Amino acid sequence: MNILTAESSTTMGGQELAVLMHAEGLRKRGHNVRLILEPGSSICRKAVEQGLPVEPVAMSRLRYPTAIASFRRLMVRDRPALLHVNSSRDSWIGGLAARLVIPRVKVVRSRHISTPLNKSVTTRLLYRRLMDFVIVTGSELTRRGLIERDGLEPDRVAAFPIGIDVGQFKPGRPDRDLRLELGLAPGHRLVGLISYLRSYKGHEYFIEAAARVLPRAKDVTFLIVGEGPEEERLRARVASLGLAQQVRLLGFREDLLSVFHSLDLFVIPSVEGDTIPQVLMQALAMGLPVVSTTVGSIPDVVQDGKTGFVVPPRNADALAERILTLLADAGLRAEMGRRGRALVEQEYSLDRMLDRLEEVYKKVAHA
Repeated sequence: MNILTAESSTTMGGQELAVLMHAEGLRKRGHNVRLILEPGSSICRKAVEQGLPVEPVAMSRLRYPTAIASFRRLMVRDRPALLHVNSSRDSWIGGLAARLVIPRVKVVRSRHISTPLNKSVTTRLLYRRLMDFVIVTGSELTRRGLIERDGLEPDRVAAFPIGIDVGQFKPGRPDRDLRLELGLAPGHRLVGLISYLRSYKGHEYFIEAAARVLPRAKDVTFLIVGEGPEEERLRARVASLGLAQQVRLLGFREDLLSVFHSLDLFVIPSVEGDTIPQVLMQALAMGLPVVSTTVGSIPDVVQDGKTGFVVPPRNADALAERILTLLADAGLRAEMGRRGRALVEQEYSLDRMLDRLEEVYKKVAHA
C-alpha cells in the first residue's frame, strides 16, 4: 500500500518516535511509506538518520497556503491510498489538501491525547468532514468518549495503543550504569521519569513526591530525563527545595535503554491529556514496576497492585507513598516487573499494533 504520513511537530517525544517506528514497521511489511515532516525538526533529522524517505514541508501557520499546495502536489504525484496525520497543523493542511485532489485522498488521524474535543465549529469541521477515520492511542473507554461525548460516528473511530518493540525494549543490564556516571554506589536506588518536559506530564508532582520520600528512604536518587519548555521552571523548583543532589535533571539522552536498565522503578505522574504514554509502555516492557495516575487509559496497563500502582493526578502525597512501598520491597518490584512485561508481550506488542493499523488502512482505503 502507498501511504503518506505527516507530522508537523518540531520536538522529539513519544508521539514523534511512534511515527518513525510505525513508518519503519510498515515499510518492513512491504508498504511504501513516505514521511512529510517539518524541515530542520528533530523528527526530520531522526528520520533521515534512519534512512526513511522524507519530504520536508514547512507547516507553520504563516506557511499554510504553501503547505497545502505542497501536500496536494505530493498526493497528485504519489497517488497514495491514504494520508495519515498526527498533529493539529498537519491534520488541517492534509485534510484541506486532500479535498483538492481528484479522486479525493482518504485521511486517517491519530489522536495521541485523551482530552475531549472542543465544541468549536472548526473542530467539528476537522473531525467530521476532513478526517475519514480517527485512531485514538488509548483504550475503548477513550474511544467511547469520542463517540458518546464528542459525536463521532462509531464506525469511524478505533482505539489501540502505539505498540512496543518487545525485542528492543526488554529487561537486561545497562551498557553503562547511570550510578557510575553520577558517582553513586552500586546498590544505590534510582527512581526515574523519562518524558518530554511538558506541564501535563506532572513533573512538578514527581519533584514534590521526591521531597516527601527522601527524608524517609536512604540511598535513593530521583532522575528526570528529557528536554522541553518546563526545564527552567523545574530546575528552579528543585533548587528551592534544596534537592539538587538528590533530584537530577539529565536532559535529553540518546542512551534510553541504558537509562531504563539502570532504574529500580519508573514514575510518570500525568495530570491530564495522556492516553497511554509511549514511555510508560517501554518501562513495562523493560520489566520495571510503574507508579502512575488514573489519567486517560493508563489504568488499563498500569493495573493497580499487579503491574504497578496508580494514584489520583496532582497528588504528591499518594505518589510518594506508593514509591516508598516499592522502594521497601525488592520482591514486589520484581514481581510487578514480570507481570508488566508479560502484559505488553501479550497485548501491546508492535506487531499486534501494526496488524490493527493495517486493518484500519484497508477499511479506509476500500470504503
